[in-house]
Order: sequence, then C-alpha cells, then structure tokens
Amino acid sequence: MRGKVILSLFMGVAFLGCSHHAKVVFPNKGYQDVTWSEKEKAKEIAIRHLDRNEYSSTHLIRLKGSEPPHFHDTHNLNVTVLSGESIIHFQNHEVLLKQGDVVSIPKGVYHWAENIDSEASVVFATFSPAYSGKDMHLAK
Repeated sequence: MRGKVILSLFMGVAFLGCSHHAKVVFPNKGYQDVTWSEKEKAKEIAIRHLDRNEYSSTHLIRLKGSEPPHFHDTHNLNVTVLSGESIIHFQNHEVLLKQGDVVSIPKGVYHWAENIDSEASVVFATFSPAYSGKDMHLAK
C-alpha cells in the first residue's frame, strides 16, 4: 500500500511538472491548440496574430529572452500569462509574473518584459485599438 501511495505522489508531481498547451478560444473558430514551430522557438520573440477587428487585436507572444524597454502612444495593452515566469518592468518598479497573472498597461506607459523561466514564457495579448505594428517606441 505504501508503495502505491509513493507511486501516486510521484506521478502527481511528474504530471504537474509537465508542460501543457494552453487553449485560446474564439466563439466562431473553436479553439487553437498552442504549439510553436521550431522556427518560432528559435526566435527571441515570436508573435502569432490571432484576431483583429476595428476595436482590438489579439496575439500570442512567446518570449525567450527579453524585449527592449518601450511604450505605445495610442494602444492600451492587456496581457494574460499562459505559461512560464517573467518579470514585467516599469519605469520605477518591477513585478514577477506567473501563469494566470494579468497585466494592464495603459498607452504611454514605459515597460518591458523579461523571461526568467528555463522555458520561454507565453502570453495572450490584447491591444486596443487594433495594433498595426507601428506604435512601439523604444525608450531612451
């Protein structure tokens, strides 16, 4: 009996330690199983554009290292951590982020993310209004 309990505990810990794939659900698209190609895994920052309308755009962002300090003039950004651990840096402080944490970054706020996990961190990001790729200004 003791052996079964130890085996069960070992299997539970092994299961918790395994990485999983998060689902991103859209009402008209079913769900997307989040798996990354080898090409995407080789990049420091990989971005998947998921959806876009006149009000917002949604993206998956995979971060291996860190992004440069920057801000957005016209876009608000909301980020949900799907996997990994990272630090979000602001001008005067920083916050440790883990799976399930949510960050709200208003337009004009200096920030940058740094992955601190042994694996890349993955976030679900929503820009409002929809992001065109032209509103990231490097901080000086």
